Amino acid sequence: MAAADESSWIRQAQLGDREAFAELVKCYWSRIYRWLVGVTACAHTAEDLTQEVFVKAWQALPAFKNENFRAWLFRIARNAWIDSRRTKSPVSDSQPDDLPGKAPDPLQEMLAREGVLNVQQACQALPNSVRSAFLLWVHEEMPYDEIAQTLDITEATARWRVFRARQLLMRALVGQKDKQTP
Repeated sequence: MAAADESSWIRQAQLGDREAFAELVKCYWSRIYRWLVGVTACAHTAEDLTQEVFVKAWQALPAFKNENFRAWLFRIARNAWIDSRRTKSPVSDSQPDDLPGKAPDPLQEMLAREGVLNVQQACQALPNSVRSAFLLWVHEEMPYDEIAQTLDITEATARWRVFRARQLLMRALVGQKDKQTP
């Protein structure tokens, strides 16, 4: 998506053009959903929160000032996630099964699933603060300044949280591998 298209869609949506807003939703739905699945560990909760994010974005769009739209949306997602944690007890659910890619044979498929499951479990075990920053860095390839803006932290804190998440994941994954080695 070109930045000019996004800016045009934002301006049109601010004027009430639902089709322009639908284009923005198409561009960001899966990205917001994927991040929310990562931080909530529940596909069902992530879907509900993603819907909530776009309803809130539509309502707040007239007040949107030409800032970073992606960071603005993810900040709405972050706030919706925090609000949901305050009102509900966490529910765990497996990651969606419709992830792209197929293994050529059953053994490779089983090993790949086990590896993905190990990474998902290790990621879910991360503290929320570092996991949310790490997932923005990995899935969205957000630069540290955007992560900071999204999570309402300093850039140095964003860098530290991603670094800390990587450290903790490496320890967890090496520990899992050591347990599997006879």
